[in-house]
Amino acid sequence: MPILAMAVGKLFIMVMLALAVGCATVEDEQSLDVTEDDMAADTELETIVMDDKADGALSYLAVARMVKTAGISCTSGERIALSTAIAFAESSFRPWITNTVGNSKGTDRGLFQLNSYWHSEVSDTCAFSASCNTRATMRISKQATKWSEWWSYNNGKHLPYMSKARGAQASVCAE
Repeated sequence: MPILAMAVGKLFIMVMLALAVGCATVEDEQSLDVTEDDMAADTELETIVMDDKADGALSYLAVARMVKTAGISCTSGERIALSTAIAFAESSFRPWITNTVGNSKGTDRGLFQLNSYWHSEVSDTCAFSASCNTRATMRISKQATKWSEWWSYNNGKHLPYMSKARGAQASVCAE
């Protein structure tokens, strides 16, 4: 019996450690389904994009607004700007694109390039909805505090876009 108790205790410690370092997750109460709010936000974005830009890509301001709407506070340092710059580095603000180059598994999808293998909890419908993709990314990145899963962050590819992203954060936070 003591051996079983030790094994259970060790298992408990391992699970708690995995949760602490982010190797395991506790199911979030926030659904990753495309909601009515996501559809409305995406429709609004499509209207803005059609009026504004020929290539259909989103703007720094539009992405910063989505990050804020996804729950990132203006008082949280540069998390809105950082998220916005990473989105640009990942997809050039094109929420419909995919990528398999350099992937050992799965396909990177949407605005923040969420991988279909590593994040199978994010449906294609959500991944290709700019608003839902942003919400999912904020959950995966621990409210924009943990970006180690993103190649662009690890390789500093977001840094050239930080100045424009900071401007977008300032504008969004002044609204």
